[in-house]
Amino acid sequence: MYSFSREMNVMHDIERTTGVIRLRVYCLILSLMFFWPAAGQSQPPEFVMTEGVAAIVNKAVAPARDKAIDDALRKAVEQAVGTMVTSDTLTEQYKVITDKILAQTAGYVQRYKVLSEKAEGDLYRVKIQAEVGRANLMNDLRALGLLHALVEKPKVMVIMEEKVAGVFGTDAWEDVGQAESTIMQRLIAAGFTVVDSQTVRSNITRDQALRILEGDAQASAAAGLQYGAQVVVSGRAFSKNAGGRIMNTQLQSLQATLQARVIRSDDARVISSRSEQGRRAHIDEVQGGALAIRDAAERLSDAVIADILAQWRSEAYGRTKEITLVITGLVSYRHLTAVKQFLEKEMQGVRGINQRSFLGGAAELMLDYGGKSSNIADELANRKFTGFRLEPTNVTPSRVDVKAFVEK
Repeated sequence: MYSFSREMNVMHDIERTTGVIRLRVYCLILSLMFFWPAAGQSQPPEFVMTEGVAAIVNKAVAPARDKAIDDALRKAVEQAVGTMVTSDTLTEQYKVITDKILAQTAGYVQRYKVLSEKAEGDLYRVKIQAEVGRANLMNDLRALGLLHALVEKPKVMVIMEEKVAGVFGTDAWEDVGQAESTIMQRLIAAGFTVVDSQTVRSNITRDQALRILEGDAQASAAAGLQYGAQVVVSGRAFSKNAGGRIMNTQLQSLQATLQARVIRSDDARVISSRSEQGRRAHIDEVQGGALAIRDAAERLSDAVIADILAQWRSEAYGRTKEITLVITGLVSYRHLTAVKQFLEKEMQGVRGINQRSFLGGAAELMLDYGGKSSNIADELANRKFTGFRLEPTNVTPSRVDVKAFVEK
């Protein structure tokens, strides 16, 4: 006989079973979220194309082919190493790198494929595309003490405009300096050298300060160069009452908004642009607003610091970086041609040159370079050009200024 209560019990059992399954699936998803490595945390592989060559002995092609592939794999790892250490380190520590790194290419090449191969007389040539694991390579180079940052942490200048509304319950506002001080504290704690903002404020014009606060990259870059800062952080912070009293108490809900841009002084390039919000409950609008700004500034500072370090690390460990070379005092275009030929053919680490301008004896070049800008300045200063010499006048991590002098 059909029992309605029995059917209900079965349905309840199904629901409980389904609930348990859902719970397990949810826990599995959470565990994957928390314990599975994030995609951005691992070093991406390096894809390299190289050619290997080996001699064919006694017409034995098979062993020559194997040796040619080994030669190509070794060159692939060597090329990847060249993107992580300075050219000077590569030269000075070549024996260590050869013995400890290049002797075990199998540990770094994750996979490869042969693109072409052929015998040419007594030689066998193989062209491959190899996928080199950067993570293991970087760890081993670091363990050998060969992996060093190519650029130091930059000196930073911070200029923030701040408005905390609600002074004495009116529409008036006050600048308590909370955003600026919080960002500076975070930068100092992270190991950066920070320019004294009060010194900067007392020596720049009001018009220049307004342009910086409004996000004018050129004005920020000029101020940074003036006070020896490679990076300028500027922006605005504002707090206000977000909705009156809270539940008939004296507490007020204060909301803060903070916006900031990070400019590199050498070329006025925007490194980072961030915004954050903070919220606090407080009986005093000014104090609560300042606390809300502090909360927003702490989060923004952490994000900005991460952006700055990411930019600096990419220049230190990446393939190359762009360095602006400005040459003044040129009396002939042939002198500029001589400099470009030296950089392209003799200067180690230069991957490319783009001439931006040549006007009135001044030239601007953009170099795609894998090393420190000071190396460029050293090489140009010591190079003996025919009929002229170059003297560096300004060297920053991303720019080199030199002046040409005619030799009689």
